[in-house]
Amino acid sequence: MLLAAGCAGEGDACADWPTGLPPQVIAVVVDATDGLSGAQRADIWSRVRGVAEAAPAGSVFHLFEVRSEAPGGVREAARIRRPPHPCEVSHWSDNPDQRAAQWAPLYLRPLRDALGSMSRAGPSDSSAILQGVQAAARRFVDSGQGQGHLILISDLMQNVGVDFYRGIPDFEGFRATALYREIQSRGLNGASLAVLQLPPSREGLVDETALRDFWSAFFTDQGAAGVDAAFVPVEGARP
Repeated sequence: MLLAAGCAGEGDACADWPTGLPPQVIAVVVDATDGLSGAQRADIWSRVRGVAEAAPAGSVFHLFEVRSEAPGGVREAARIRRPPHPCEVSHWSDNPDQRAAQWAPLYLRPLRDALGSMSRAGPSDSSAILQGVQAAARRFVDSGQGQGHLILISDLMQNVGVDFYRGIPDFEGFRATALYREIQSRGLNGASLAVLQLPPSREGLVDETALRDFWSAFFTDQGAAGVDAAFVPVEGARP
């Protein structure tokens, strides 16, 4: 139950604070293998911050980085738990003022810094995007909470196991491959989806319609929610 006593002196700042929402596992998969510009980093952070601010109490961010030197092409770079918000505690049981002071340094700042570090890691030879999504889906299964939120930051050009630069595969044909059997996961079933799509490094040489069709079919097949509205272009040109 919400104890809004911590907001005394703040007017109605906590009057509409949501209560009773189950915690989420929020997985962010970052494929910055071709680098990101400052404008792109700023746009990505503004969108991820909105998710962080709205995350229910007890939610955990898992940040995955797609890198050629990582085992399997992906590694978990950071894990950040959302601390109590000052609107969720009272002076009887906690210190709302202290919680307010800790909100940014213990939560928003580490999340922003982790994203910034991954986006400045330099170029990588491979993009194991499907494997990154699979790693995120495992976290949803491990949590047992059934409340997953996947944010994929990528140009969607997979080149591990299947090379999209040689042509975007038809999803139905891909579904019959050994790679599909390796990376499929029902951990995405019911998970909400956001794809922050970076512009391709080889603009004009990528069939954007075929690329969107493949990933839309893949996420639909895996049971993700909100696929039709999930794809959002990241603002800003490549560095």
